Amino acid sequence: MKAKFASSCVACGEKISQGKEIAKNEQGKWVHKHCAPESEELL
Repeated sequence: MKAKFASSCVACGEKISQGKEIAKNEQGKWVHKHCAPESEELL
């Protein structure tokens, strides 16, 4: 899924820019797609 809004990744702390690929982590928080465990990626 692509980010609709700019935010921060709770996994690495870096900025998530609008339009970047994101996924939810085990806690249901939005993170960069590459920061989420593969089994938890939601498309």
